[in-house]
Amino acid sequence: MQSSLKYRNRHLAVIGMLMLSIVLLFSGCSNAKTGSNASQNEGQGADNKQPATNAYGAEVRKVKDAYGEVEVPDKPSKIVVLDIGALDNLLELGIKPVGAPSILTAGDPYPAYLKGTDGVTNIGTVNEPNLEAIDALKPDLIIGNKDAHDAIHDQLKQIAPTVFVETLGVTWKANLQLHAETVNKQAEGEKLLEAYKQKTEAIQAKLADAKGSQISLIRPRADKIQAYLEDTFAGTIMKDSGITRPAAQTGDGFSKDITEEQIAELDGDLILWFNREPDAFAKLEKSPLWASLKGVQNKQVHAVDWEYWMSGLGIQAVNKVSDDLESFLFAN
Repeated sequence: MQSSLKYRNRHLAVIGMLMLSIVLLFSGCSNAKTGSNASQNEGQGADNKQPATNAYGAEVRKVKDAYGEVEVPDKPSKIVVLDIGALDNLLELGIKPVGAPSILTAGDPYPAYLKGTDGVTNIGTVNEPNLEAIDALKPDLIIGNKDAHDAIHDQLKQIAPTVFVETLGVTWKANLQLHAETVNKQAEGEKLLEAYKQKTEAIQAKLADAKGSQISLIRPRADKIQAYLEDTFAGTIMKDSGITRPAAQTGDGFSKDITEEQIAELDGDLILWFNREPDAFAKLEKSPLWASLKGVQNKQVHAVDWEYWMSGLGIQAVNKVSDDLESFLFAN
């Protein structure tokens, strides 16, 4: 009896071990198959470079802005920009924002040199964008700059993914590249920069074959005169084009205040000026020392448009400045 019982227990143990082996075998096959599929899917994602998706199933990409990494829509369709440089760049990249600011006063028309701004909703000014107006547009992307909009960055992020360049002006090339990357137009952005490079090289070649001219860039104001230096938006374009500046207008810095007694520092073979105050230049012309400048005596004083020489800050403004320089330098 005991022998029969012992045999039966051994038999059951053998059966149990066989069943466990079968379970482990199928489990291993299943895991191998799952692992193979996972590996295959991972490989497909890497090869196809397909964008990730967010919690709502929308395709997204990551870009690096002035604050760090930002997850942005792969194909944004409702973009609000907070400065004219971004408006300028996006329009040239073939994208019309749904909202943009005026330069000085809310509701003012956008700069006349920009085409295709019809239908863009005004969202205040560059220095004071209206958060309620922005929110009402339900944007899926906001583009601004840290210099002007740092104080409202956190609030803007609550409305939509927000990408900020660090600053404006001298960094216009890097800004164009970030704007192009943000809206998935990198190739178009590089083409615009290449075309600009060819334009500046053409100006340099003409200057090499002709007598060079020093260009003075000034801004008469109601209470002072500003000489714009090389470390400015227009200054970078002149430097790229191989244009020399008067000695007093070289070096780092944005601008230099000039008194009437220092008017000689404004002189150049060409004197270009812009301002926003309507009577400021007329006041400068009345100065007895103004007539002593060679640029004045040679009738080489020209007004330029402040909307793109000073406040444009995008690739369209860059090309307008380049066109003006070529026109003034090689008019004859």
